[in-house]
Amino acid sequence: MSETTMSTTVGAGVLLSGETSGWDPPALLFPSPLVILRFSGSRGTRVYAHGQMVPFLASQDPPLEVLRRVLEAIGRHLPAAGPKAPKPTFPVALTAMTYEFGRRYAPHEHAFPNHVSLRDDEFFASVFVDAYRPDPEGGTERLGYAGTIPAGWLPDAPELTPAPYGHEAPPVFPHHVPPGIVAKPLRPLVTREEFDSCIAKIKEYLAAGDTYQVNYTIPFEAQTRAGAEVLFDAALRRGGAAYGGMLLTPQGTAISLSPELFLRRRGEHIETHPVKGTCAIPARSGGIDEARERLLSSEKDRAEHLMIVDLERNDLGRVCLKGSVEVEPFMRAVEHPTILQLESTVRGRLRSGIKLEDILEAVYPGGSVTGAPKKRALEIIAELEKEPRGYYCGAFGWIDAEEDFELNLPIRTAMLRPTGQVEFHAGGGIVADSSAAEEWREVECKARFFNEVLEMVKEELAAE
Repeated sequence: MSETTMSTTVGAGVLLSGETSGWDPPALLFPSPLVILRFSGSRGTRVYAHGQMVPFLASQDPPLEVLRRVLEAIGRHLPAAGPKAPKPTFPVALTAMTYEFGRRYAPHEHAFPNHVSLRDDEFFASVFVDAYRPDPEGGTERLGYAGTIPAGWLPDAPELTPAPYGHEAPPVFPHHVPPGIVAKPLRPLVTREEFDSCIAKIKEYLAAGDTYQVNYTIPFEAQTRAGAEVLFDAALRRGGAAYGGMLLTPQGTAISLSPELFLRRRGEHIETHPVKGTCAIPARSGGIDEARERLLSSEKDRAEHLMIVDLERNDLGRVCLKGSVEVEPFMRAVEHPTILQLESTVRGRLRSGIKLEDILEAVYPGGSVTGAPKKRALEIIAELEKEPRGYYCGAFGWIDAEEDFELNLPIRTAMLRPTGQVEFHAGGGIVADSSAAEEWREVECKARFFNEVLEMVKEELAAE
């Protein structure tokens, strides 16, 4: 492979729009953002249009409120979507929120210590009025709006014009081979001794009645000579993903291949698909059936899962009509590469006037990556995890002008830096009868999927 440089189109992305989106295939390419929003607690919300800051929107206003105003203002200049138009409709924002974005909604000041510094914006979003859908013959079909949004869509905002690509969408993420980079597999940044010590500390809190479950995670790092689109393609070939995609941020490319739906809203209807309870799939013949039976009969995993389902029911109950929250299906075993996991669907009907900000205040961060009760679990996580999680365990997906959205819970999510460094995390729920040895094996099993992706890419690059 010849050496090239990474795309500088910050905000470009690829979206896996979910199993019920109506798109076929579900992948959409977004190569040319019109507007970019960046939020950090210290600098507030900054909005850029074609690379220039929009002064009217450079403020301390809540980032989701600023995004709502941007989508609404641009949407006034677009043709109305039909009632049966597949989601997402245009304009649409691709967004990534860090786990630490939960500082805005934390129930206690110690849940997200201020001394934790992030390498990334806490909230990043890029707004599009068009996208490309791959077709079976290898071409692309342009979707959305190709006209101009006139200047003044908001005060001091410039004219916006989608790039004239016609039906030939450029690569969103050109191949990137940083000079001198040597491919290295994932390695944990926490020693086994440190891991065991943290599990023991959590079990002390559990025994004291502080909490019932804590989701403890550890960071990994790797090096790769491959670009983001190469990793993404290899990961999809290795195992696929129901939700996720890629988003090129100012600090690198977030690659999310999540099996877990965090939140989906369609009008007054909202749902979440909590995933908790894990079993490795043996490689031998009949291993999948053996693993399914073991997982569904495991008292530990069932209890772990039930705690999080109850938490999600309570969280959604804060924004839904009384009596509307239900669980169906409950606790099914879902197959993923290398592991089986327990999954349920919790859904409800939103009360009138509920906004995305209200929903996130009720449920963010997700229960399956924090613990129960959430307030105390957040504090314990902040005490024991020395590195910020970043986009891992935050939210990733799309939000449209109708305030419908689909956000995954970014597990199996990596950050690829321009230097070739890969950042990855893995973890699991710790309960009273958890074993440190078993939890370490589970973390290794979850990381094995991405290590296999890195190995695939390494072999393919060597063969070129």
